[in-house]
Amino acid sequence: MDRHKQVERVELTLEIASWPIDRGFIQDWERLYSRTPYSSVFCRLEWILTAIAVYGGQEEILPCRFHGRDGALLAMGIFMRRKEVGKRSSFTVIRTVDYNSQRIIPMVAPDMEAMADALACLRDAFGHEADYFDLFKLDGCGDGLGRFHRLLKARGIPHEVEVFNEQPRFMLEGSWDGYLDERTQGHRKKIRRYTRKLQEEYPDYRFTRLRSPGDFAGYGLDAAIGEVMDLYLKGWQAEALEDQGGGACADLMEFYKRIATRLAPLGLVEICMLKADGTLLAFELNVCEGGSIHMLFGSYDRRYAEWSPGNAILSELLQDSYRRGDRCVEFGGEYLEYKRLWTKDAVNSYHLRMYGRTLRAVLRRCLRQIRSLLKARAL
Repeated sequence: MDRHKQVERVELTLEIASWPIDRGFIQDWERLYSRTPYSSVFCRLEWILTAIAVYGGQEEILPCRFHGRDGALLAMGIFMRRKEVGKRSSFTVIRTVDYNSQRIIPMVAPDMEAMADALACLRDAFGHEADYFDLFKLDGCGDGLGRFHRLLKARGIPHEVEVFNEQPRFMLEGSWDGYLDERTQGHRKKIRRYTRKLQEEYPDYRFTRLRSPGDFAGYGLDAAIGEVMDLYLKGWQAEALEDQGGGACADLMEFYKRIATRLAPLGLVEICMLKADGTLLAFELNVCEGGSIHMLFGSYDRRYAEWSPGNAILSELLQDSYRRGDRCVEFGGEYLEYKRLWTKDAVNSYHLRMYGRTLRAVLRRCLRQIRSLLKARAL
C-alpha cells in the first residue's frame, strides 16, 4: 500500500504517517494519551519506540492517525506489518508493538467507540493483504474489553478474544502488618525470616529504592544501571537466555538500559537494590505510573541463594510500597507458582485477533467455526 494513500470508511479516515515519526506525531500522541482511559506506561511513546529500536528491525512500521469527517484527530496507533511462517505457507500479519509489556491498549483514543472505529478502519485499509490483525497483551480495562468486543461485533468485524496470560498482582490495601496477619503462620514466619536472617548475618544490610529524578541524580543513573546489569549477567535468567542464542540476552539488557535512561528523568522507572556483605545481592528494575508498580526485570546473586535474596528484596519492596502509599504491585505473567505464594489476586491480559479478507483468513475462520460447532455438539 502507498504510505501516503488515505483510506476512508463512514466513520474515520486513516493516515499512514512517515517513519521515523516526526515531532508533530509525538505531540499528537501525547495529547491523545492524556485523554485515553486505562492508559499505562506501556502505551507511552518512550516505551513503544524503545521496543521498535531494539526488536523491530525486520518489520515495516505503520504509524497511524485516524481522523473524523471534520478532520479532528480521534485515535492513533503504531503497528507492525510482517510475514510469519506457518505450517504450510507464510502469512501476513499486522500486530501491536508489545515487546516486554505487561498489559496494553491497542491505541490511544478518548473512548472505546473511537478505538473500535479505528480498528475497523485499519482492517478496511489492509484487510485484502493482511491475513490477521493480532493485538497481544490487551488490558481487560475493567469490563471495557467486553464492551470493546461487542463494539467490534456490532461493526461486523470477525474476531476472537482469548486469555493471553495471568498476571498476579499485590493490591496494597490496609497495612503490611495487616497483610501478614492474613497469611498462614508458616508463610508469615518465612516472610519475616527472609530479611531477618540477612540483617543478623550482615551489619551492612541495606535496601535502596531509587524512583524520583532526584534519587537517580544523587546516586548516579549510569552507576545504578551498570550495577544491576553486571549482576544480571551473573544470574540464571541471563544464562538461560544465552542458551537460547540469537542475542536474546543482549537485546533484553539493551532494552532495559534504554528504558531506564529514557524513563528515569520522567519519574516512571525505579531501581530497587538489596546490598549486604559489600555486594549487590538482588535488584528489581520496575516501571511505575499512577501508583501502579510493574515488576519487569530483576535478578539475584546466586552465591547467596541460601539467604533467599530474591524473596528478601520483594519483602522490602512491598513494605516500602505500603509506606509510600502505592496502589498495587504487579508481578507479570511468568513464574506464577512463586508469585502466588505472595498473593492470590490476579488479572488477565488478552489476545484479540481480527481476520482480514484474504482467502486464507476466510478459510481459517470457517475451520475454527466448524471445530467449535463440532465441539459444542460433542458436549
